[in-house]
Amino acid sequence: MAGRRAALRMASPMLVFSCFCLLVGDMLFGYDTGSYAGTLTMPGFIGTFGDYNEATHSYAFPKLHISLMSSLAFIGKLLGCLVAAPIIERWGHRVSFYIVCAVSCIGIIIEITASGTALGSGRIAQYIIGRIIVYVGVGLVEVTVTTYQAEIVPAPVRGFVILSLQLFLSVGGIIAITLTRHFATNDSQRGWKTVCGVQFVFSLLVAFFAMIIPDSPRWLLSKDRNEDAVRSLERLRSKDYAAAGSCNEEITAIREALQEEIHKSRWIDLFRGTNLRRTMLVIVFYFFQQCTGQAFASTYATTFYIDYGYAANAYNYSLINACLSLVIIPIAMFAVDQFGRRKTLLASFFLQAFWMFMLSGIGNLKNKTQAQNSLIVASFMLYSLSYNAGGAMVPYLLGSEIPNAALREKTQALGTTWNVVWAFVSNFTIPYMITAMKFNVGWLFGSISVLALFFAFFFLPETKDRVLEEIDAIFTVPFNPFKPSRVPYTDAELRIGRLEGEKRPDDAKMANDAVVMHAE
Repeated sequence: MAGRRAALRMASPMLVFSCFCLLVGDMLFGYDTGSYAGTLTMPGFIGTFGDYNEATHSYAFPKLHISLMSSLAFIGKLLGCLVAAPIIERWGHRVSFYIVCAVSCIGIIIEITASGTALGSGRIAQYIIGRIIVYVGVGLVEVTVTTYQAEIVPAPVRGFVILSLQLFLSVGGIIAITLTRHFATNDSQRGWKTVCGVQFVFSLLVAFFAMIIPDSPRWLLSKDRNEDAVRSLERLRSKDYAAAGSCNEEITAIREALQEEIHKSRWIDLFRGTNLRRTMLVIVFYFFQQCTGQAFASTYATTFYIDYGYAANAYNYSLINACLSLVIIPIAMFAVDQFGRRKTLLASFFLQAFWMFMLSGIGNLKNKTQAQNSLIVASFMLYSLSYNAGGAMVPYLLGSEIPNAALREKTQALGTTWNVVWAFVSNFTIPYMITAMKFNVGWLFGSISVLALFFAFFFLPETKDRVLEEIDAIFTVPFNPFKPSRVPYTDAELRIGRLEGEKRPDDAKMANDAVVMHAE
């Protein structure tokens, strides 16, 4: 707690603004996910892009079209994640944000113009292309925001700041659900086009805010722009901190700690030495982020409620679910810095498994009572609550803080790309899984959550309260979940820690021998 207070005292208004303003880009992702789930059930959207059934005299989507619209968008996100690393490394985070705005606006225009004015006039291929292009921007945002935040915030509040991404995702989702609920019965094209058009606001705000924020000091160091790095850090730290010469000292210590790793490394280095262990951790936790049932509980929640007897309150349930997530996320943002990344993830995975198993167990009962039906809805909501409390957010944090400076963007890009691959797989297959397995999908996703629980316990070291350069040292020693490790920190790493607000009782001892007990 003392470290957090010290970190807050050294923060400038520009640091706070820089940390949170560009999260409107993540609101774009949350809004798109939430709006798409509701748009799928809008009569106007179905009448525009659906197939006409002569027998029923109505329009409907074949399962294949739903799967394609849901999953193909992730091709764009994959491309965005892959190109994010070279763009950031060469031109910096701010240029990446400008590209986000341009790409997203192009995609939104293509979506809105994908139909004529009559029923059945929709060009579904054009609409899908528009979604793919919008998701290129989403991929860029995920990598750019998290790596930028990780490099500018003091260690004691890094978890809180990076996990704010999920908070803004949820806010975007709530805006989307509220708007789609308003147009839920609208049989004209005005409803779904209005929902799509609102995305312009988020995209344009990203470009505007990028004009104001400073470049990352660590990125400037990678370009050997030492003086610019100091000036950038002076904008991000308090006047007292800068006046005391601490910005110069911090930049010097960072450069000394990084030594030969201050410049960006090649892709092949992701799989060499200690980097292999870090890369694999990031990849595995991004896999668990997608494959423990998140798409089932988000993208297809409204559809699931409608298909299985809860149509009257389907939109209300989705809105309640989003609001509950908005409550739990700020709590998790504090918990991850207070209790650590490991404990937060362990609790989240355990509860995800519990509620998925509950959903399947109760859902498969015959002649269910009203209380049992209510418990099914509650299990669905409590799963989402548990997921948003850790499993949804912490992988973004691990992907931005575990890699070393030379590979941070590439590791995060690779991790989010792998995440997108599984997002594509899950979004494509879940409609078929729901049809074939019904409530039994909970047994599958719950079992994967159990696997994630064991993996986190046996392989993930704790990184809370450590500056980015200290985390390098954590991976130089083997990890044992049953006892603490002795981690050899350098003098430069310890100096950065003290400058960034770390408060530890053994600081004096660390200054002498640069070896501390790393409590796992």
